[in-house]
Amino acid sequence: MTRYLKTALLAAAALLASCIHNDIPYPVVELRIASVEGQGFSVSENNVTSRTVTLSLDEATDIRNVRIDAVGYDAVIHSIQLDKEEVLQQIRSSRELTGTFDLRSPIYTTLSLYQDYEWTIRATQTIERRFSVTGQIGATEIEEKNRIARVLVPSDTDLAHIEVTELKLGPADITTYSPSLEELSGSSFESVRFVDVTCHGITERWLLYVEPTNVKVALRATDLWNNTATATALVSAEEYAAGAALEYRIKGATEWQRMAESSYEAGILTATLAPEWSSSTNPHGLAVYNFVPDKGLFAGHTYEFRLTVGGEQTQLMEYAAPAGNTIPNGDLEDSSLSCWTQNNKTAEFWGSGNNTFTRGLCTQAPFDGGTRAKLQAMSAVGVLASGNLFSGLFQKDVLTRGVVSFGQPYAWKARPKALKLQYYAEHIGIADIDKNFGAPIHEGDRDKARIMVAIVDWNTRREVGSGTEEAPTGTWDPEETTSVDEGPIIAYGSLFIDQSSTGGKMIDVQLPLNFYDTKAKPSGLYQIVISCSTSAYGDFMAGCKSNILYVDNFEWVY
Repeated sequence: MTRYLKTALLAAAALLASCIHNDIPYPVVELRIASVEGQGFSVSENNVTSRTVTLSLDEATDIRNVRIDAVGYDAVIHSIQLDKEEVLQQIRSSRELTGTFDLRSPIYTTLSLYQDYEWTIRATQTIERRFSVTGQIGATEIEEKNRIARVLVPSDTDLAHIEVTELKLGPADITTYSPSLEELSGSSFESVRFVDVTCHGITERWLLYVEPTNVKVALRATDLWNNTATATALVSAEEYAAGAALEYRIKGATEWQRMAESSYEAGILTATLAPEWSSSTNPHGLAVYNFVPDKGLFAGHTYEFRLTVGGEQTQLMEYAAPAGNTIPNGDLEDSSLSCWTQNNKTAEFWGSGNNTFTRGLCTQAPFDGGTRAKLQAMSAVGVLASGNLFSGLFQKDVLTRGVVSFGQPYAWKARPKALKLQYYAEHIGIADIDKNFGAPIHEGDRDKARIMVAIVDWNTRREVGSGTEEAPTGTWDPEETTSVDEGPIIAYGSLFIDQSSTGGKMIDVQLPLNFYDTKAKPSGLYQIVISCSTSAYGDFMAGCKSNILYVDNFEWVY
């Protein structure tokens, strides 16, 4: 009987097994290209949203033969605990990514593990091109697509004898020209001149034009990051002897600013303008620098330039500077932004700490006749979660701990003076929670919200981890240091809010940028941080659980 019972049980087990389906889903593991190493380039952008890596080629690099030596991977593991190192070792690319490539066309590949992720590696290359002649008025016009370089000279210039002072139409040191600069200089430009430009075995034919003009004052060059400009004016020897000078102002201003003369040659007066700086010491004893009003050239303004002789205006011109940078979704109107959701592991710009336990830290809400970002502090079992909005990413690495990765890619084209936005604070109260993790405030102290901005030059994001079991890691304050492990902090602005707002109307505010470095321009992968929090020290689990902060309409002031 026992033998038959065992047989029946085995048969039943086999039948049951045949009815079970393996419907357990694969874990979601998002695969990324983390790094690309090689010769003759740097990584200028790694966009995890579009899954595109952009290589910035050195000027001398042959775009047809770009050497990639190594490609590194990263993985974001969702909703399951896996060994990340083991995951990285199992990632497979649909094509070989090391070797020599013709990057006139992008490299397309698919990274695979549990799911497939399509990635693109593309290249950009900027070649500085210059062509100038003696007596030139204004800037050289370069039409790269049509291979044309054009300069203007005064109408009485002898075009039969033009002195060429500069000719660079290809990468420095490895480009040859036929005819050469020496052969062109002193020759006739009464009609177009053709120049064969050869580099990397390829020859391109360029067209050079020298054309007469009646323009007396013109800009030679502008730089909206360094806030500088160079202007030229046609000035006779008699005018120069009588005290010729170039001046500028923002259109509509009453006071003219004198430009600094840099040369007077062949009847052309050249002068430059640059910003001026005031210096001070911030609350933490660090030297900071701020723009002096009305000095320098800034994006989005219209300027007037004039030539004076003996103090009298003789020529006048206008220049409308191009618009500066914008802040992505600075109006916070887009209802699809990830900051309103619990999925901020791959936020394109704005992220928040919304998660399963505290879903309302950052929501889109009506206030004062518009749609705003509403940041609201929350508390569960005696733990504070500050309402927050920031440029970066967020993920829970364990159940009781979250990690904010500060910093987003940003292509700076113009240097601003300040960050402008609107805010309104409600119920800013006394700190009623403190986990004693070392916060500058304690239970019973007045809490304060904070809005902060920083221009940074980082190649990795700054990770700040905060949880209920231990003190936070990676905390940083741009007001207290000029750099962190990830790289320099070029400038910052900060606003602490320790009182509730009144009147029910959004408040306009500007955060002046305090510069640590007046010459540096960001070149790293991550160049901007904006952070808003209902409790300035929320990372330390210290603050008031009733704080609310509305923010909206972020933009730069130039």
